[in-house]
Amino acid sequence: MKNRLFIVFTQIMEYIIKYFKLTVCFAAVLIALSGVYRVESSQIAVVLRFGKLTGGSPEKQIKRPGLQFALPFFIDKVIKIPVSTVQEIEITTHYKPGGSVASSDVEKNGYILTGDKNIVLVKAKIKYQINDPVCYTLFINDADKMLDGIISGELTCIASHSDVDSILTSGRARLSLDVMQNSQAIIDKLKLGVLISGVELTEITAPAETIRYFEEVRNAAIYKATSLQRAQEYASNMILGAQSSASLLKQTAVSGQSAKLIKARSEMAEFNGLYDQYARNPQIIMSGTFRQRVGAVLKKAGKSIVIPADSEPPTFLLP
Repeated sequence: MKNRLFIVFTQIMEYIIKYFKLTVCFAAVLIALSGVYRVESSQIAVVLRFGKLTGGSPEKQIKRPGLQFALPFFIDKVIKIPVSTVQEIEITTHYKPGGSVASSDVEKNGYILTGDKNIVLVKAKIKYQINDPVCYTLFINDADKMLDGIISGELTCIASHSDVDSILTSGRARLSLDVMQNSQAIIDKLKLGVLISGVELTEITAPAETIRYFEEVRNAAIYKATSLQRAQEYASNMILGAQSSASLLKQTAVSGQSAKLIKARSEMAEFNGLYDQYARNPQIIMSGTFRQRVGAVLKKAGKSIVIPADSEPPTFLLP
């Protein structure tokens, strides 16, 4: 009986040892395979070995897209970084949580004071990419929070040198560009490994308590611009009309002048020809011209009877 129990026990131990070896081998394979990882086309990766960056040069520190191998997970830590992905964060430090809803505590909800001592609420959106994965991975714990602080600070600084009308209208694009450039300079100086690709001021408005007054000022500005445009159009139309009338009057005067000059020259030529004939034979010319002129007058007057008289000049009797 004892021998049989010993044999059974021996067989059980053999099975345990056999499967334990298989289990250990299988676990060893799994641990070894845990170091195999894949880097997507939009990513790169860095490996930390016991918290220290592996690789002696930047080229070796960065793992390119494809299958890569690292030591087991309890030795190496693989960090994948989406360098090709454009990331967005919304900046609401200077904007009330509910939009421009009236609040009794403006300071708590955030605002920006402009250069002409007006208050505006600004909501912004920034887009950025990671351009230095090593710096971004090792030295930044919360990139979005740091970028929020930098952008918010630059918004406050630049807006404090601008007037509210410019910020709300034509100066909006310039404000975005200045914030982006100044923020990028600070990011580069701090070596955050981030490149800002755009700053969009999604909403700029006045606090609800002052919106009515801003609207009145804006409407007045629109009315002024509209009135000025209408006045300019009216002046332009009046000037064009006056120029057209002046041109027509000038053309008419020139035409009249030409006609009168032609008539005057014709009469002068006729007179000169008559004068030459008069110089040669004054009596005939006087008599003929006299009859011609008188006949023309009488023709206009109607029928007439001419009675010669003994004395000069003759007497004309009209009916």
